[in-house]
Amino acid sequence: MPYQRITSVANAHIRELIRIKSGPSADAFFIEGPHLINAALDAAVSVREVFFTAPFASSAEGEGLLLSLEKKTGRIFEVSDQVLKKLSDTEAPQGIIGLAAQPAVKLIQLSPGESPLIVIIDGVQDPGNLGTIIRIADAAAADVVIVLPGSCEPYMPKVVRATAGSLFNIPVIRERTDACLSWLRAKEIALAVTAAGGSRSIFAVPLTGPLAFAFGSEARGVSPHLREAADFSLSIPIYGRAESLNVAAAAAVCLYEAARQRRTPEHTA
Repeated sequence: MPYQRITSVANAHIRELIRIKSGPSADAFFIEGPHLINAALDAAVSVREVFFTAPFASSAEGEGLLLSLEKKTGRIFEVSDQVLKKLSDTEAPQGIIGLAAQPAVKLIQLSPGESPLIVIIDGVQDPGNLGTIIRIADAAAADVVIVLPGSCEPYMPKVVRATAGSLFNIPVIRERTDACLSWLRAKEIALAVTAAGGSRSIFAVPLTGPLAFAFGSEARGVSPHLREAADFSLSIPIYGRAESLNVAAAAAVCLYEAARQRRTPEHTA
């Protein structure tokens, strides 16, 4: 089918999209490349608009994806390479970019199950680390990722790419620290933090009950406020000579140990 064409970066709609790209938007974010757009469609994410180049449309992958998008997306634009590069956040754009609606769910609306596994992000500012933690949380079957103030924006393009589509599979919610702690108390969910001087090893503590893991900034760890509110502090043993693990690696160890325990008969009996 014929699509509306935009060839100039001076187009008013493109200028508005560039403004959204350059700063956090309350209700929209960019997804770039066919893999992420397919993942968004599979997760029933609302893709509001799509922008593609003629070479992408002529590829087998592009032709099939555009046919799918025609049924699920209201506005599809063919754009010049110059326009796509302006919208892209990568050195080598993949030929298609979507503008998606951010989920409107609030933490207070969530009703976790009997033994939820919660991930709290406190001051993680590296987009790659945040995106990787979201991906790990999805893989470990966590229930929600809560992003506290001082962390990087979870819907910025670099974070979205680092999640490899997991952003669409698990609720990712921004929340104030006090509101997050109040929610945990109301739901009777224990809070654990990791620290080099933690009182017990992550491998020596039962992790099968309602539990929230808080992961802090790469330089300082979790905030003093969270440390004081924590029900227990855990350490990850270092068996070799490394000084420490980065925050994404620490999250992988903690969340997969919790997942292992929850799926091992002696722990779940």
